[in-house]
Amino acid sequence: MAHIPNSVRNFVVFMFLLFLTIPHVHAQPATVWQNLKYAIYFTSHDVDSLLADPDRFKKTMEYFAPVKPVHVYLEGTSHGEVNIPLLKNLSDKFKSIGLKVSGALVPVGHQGPSVYNNPEDMAALEKRARSLAQVFDDIILDDWLFTTATDSKSVADRGNLSWAAYRTKLLLDQSKKYIIDPAKKVNPKVRITIKYPNWYEGHRENGYDVYHETLQYDNMAVGIETRNRMIHDQHIPIYSSYVFQKWWSSVDSKKWIGSWLDNYEMKGDSNDYVAQVWQAVFAQTPEIILWCAGQLYPTNPSSDVYHHFITMLPDFDKVAGMLKGEQRGIPIYLPYGSTGEYNIFGYLGMAGIPLIPVAQFPKDSRSAIFTLHSIAESATGRDTNLANEMLERLRNGKDVFMTWQLWKKLQNAEFKNTLNLLPGIEGSVTSDAFRLREGWFRKEIFKSDKPFTFQKIETTTWPEVRDVAVERDDYDFGVLLHIPYLKGNIYILNMPDNSYDLLRLPAQALNLIRRAFNEELGFELDGPGGTGMYLFGSKQYVLYNMSDETAVMKLRFDQSSSNGWQELLNGKELKVNQDTTFVRHGGPVITDVSVELKPFEVAVIQAP
Repeated sequence: MAHIPNSVRNFVVFMFLLFLTIPHVHAQPATVWQNLKYAIYFTSHDVDSLLADPDRFKKTMEYFAPVKPVHVYLEGTSHGEVNIPLLKNLSDKFKSIGLKVSGALVPVGHQGPSVYNNPEDMAALEKRARSLAQVFDDIILDDWLFTTATDSKSVADRGNLSWAAYRTKLLLDQSKKYIIDPAKKVNPKVRITIKYPNWYEGHRENGYDVYHETLQYDNMAVGIETRNRMIHDQHIPIYSSYVFQKWWSSVDSKKWIGSWLDNYEMKGDSNDYVAQVWQAVFAQTPEIILWCAGQLYPTNPSSDVYHHFITMLPDFDKVAGMLKGEQRGIPIYLPYGSTGEYNIFGYLGMAGIPLIPVAQFPKDSRSAIFTLHSIAESATGRDTNLANEMLERLRNGKDVFMTWQLWKKLQNAEFKNTLNLLPGIEGSVTSDAFRLREGWFRKEIFKSDKPFTFQKIETTTWPEVRDVAVERDDYDFGVLLHIPYLKGNIYILNMPDNSYDLLRLPAQALNLIRRAFNEELGFELDGPGGTGMYLFGSKQYVLYNMSDETAVMKLRFDQSSSNGWQELLNGKELKVNQDTTFVRHGGPVITDVSVELKPFEVAVIQAP
């Protein structure tokens, strides 16, 4: 038998005893999860209230035993002196039961976000960094490493620069001087992790520079805390968390240590909390960091999400172990640090388009998506050659899928000649009727349950380019425009005025939008919005219904494949049908694979 380290043996024994002491959990051999790693973050208040007292420590770890954590983060206070003896004692205690221990620092100043040209704030920051480095070999920075200072000194120091240019350089310089260098002087072994917040569109304006800071720090963690989108400031769609993880970690994947989520003010939002975890699982994160113990522990109102979370733990681990093969999807060109249509990648993903964010121009894929992000100024400069690169794709027989907002920005290039627009059209159009075109002869009108508002795009009759249009009595106005151009195809998507309405469009309209990517993906997805799709290798199709309505989703293939389809997670019934109508005309056999998904349900579909 292989030798089992004492630390692992002690941990197993400890966790087994914890399970025995919890009356509502069946005693079972305590092990770590086979495919996932969890960490629990303790704020400085949590350290004092949940861990400092030995009896509270025991009860706290009993409560979190079902999570099977392998790692804890212990935060030093942001006000006053860091309690070094207490943190050392707790660190030793956790290590003795086999858990990895890291420190945590919240880089705030004396009046909120730090002012990085204020000597008092910088002295306090340096002191805390030095104190934590005495205890820990790993320190993570909470996502308050930003600044909003607009005092007279900051305005004067900024000069003619933008706030983004001034603050990103300021934070790079001051982070090294007052956090990284002092900590490493105290403890040369210490590794410092920067954690990025999920409010991406405001990153550079407030000092975050994902590209250069990831290169500067030892490690990085990704914030995926979408929370309750209606009551929180960011209103971030769930799928954005998946994109953040795949995008930011691509700066240097070896530095990505995990994904950070929370349940702050999420009382009653169990499905939304679990949705954060699923995005971490699908992105194949190295570690799931639960912020924070105090929010998940009774009697905090938001701790009511915890019970549903722990019932889902076996499914999370099971799916993580199932995912096989390289992740694939449609490249969406997002240079690091760029800004554009707010979280549009999240809405596209929740409309059922599987995305692979790339920071370098995608030259080789059959299809690629371009938004205002693709041309906006970024941390690594402005892509001034974007129009020429997109035209080169078309000359090479590849497709370009862009947003209407981006098309309007490219009017100094050849793209101004790709549409014949009627003059003088401005404003918006609202309707509950959609006109759908498939080929030359098939046009249908679909009524939706509610009216939608779009910017007016009124094209001439010829060439006929409106695949999806919103209709009124006087005309129909473009939603999805399709223009064969050079040797490829241009698709232009006119997003609804309310971005979430993209997910509420009639399924027939969404099917036509998703059909633009059939050649790249090798199949078609039919069904309503609100369902994300994650592809692994050539045979795994993961579907996640992130809506409050039951959804029937259908995968359609231009090939015969009727036997051997399976749903791996819960053995859900799959309906497999074949259509041979087109065979006598030289066409393929069409295979449809359908599955019904309840709200917030996951299906892992395996092809034969």
